[in-house]
Amino acid sequence: MKVFITLAVVCLVAGAFAVDVKLTDEQKAKSKVHFGECVKQENVSDEDVQKLKSKDFANPSKNMKCFGACFFEKAGVLKDNEVQEAVVMEKLGSIIGEANAKAVLDKCKNVKGEDRCETGFKIFACAEAEKAKLAAA
Repeated sequence: MKVFITLAVVCLVAGAFAVDVKLTDEQKAKSKVHFGECVKQENVSDEDVQKLKSKDFANPSKNMKCFGACFFEKAGVLKDNEVQEAVVMEKLGSIIGEANAKAVLDKCKNVKGEDRCETGFKIFACAEAEKAKLAAA
């Protein structure tokens, strides 16, 4: 289970922070399963699946927002609509550095939406904005 959570967080962070992370074949396979589970669980349309794969997050449907929440939850990053700071620091810190991870966490950890789907999507949007700031610095 710990390997699965690590994989999910690495995949999520790599996508959110455009970090070139080299995944093993096993990790890629598990990521594909994880993606499929959330697509099915959240009833994501084929059109939204394509948008997710191409990282087109403009005008997301409710189901697409819920996919993000599902992924965060399965990764252990989001639990009961609360960001799990220790999980984020453990996984993200090793990828972008502890200082950068702390900066993103401090900015995004209290972002909330009307429900779990909105919260997951808003946290993702916050992370994307912070990523742009880090890249520009």
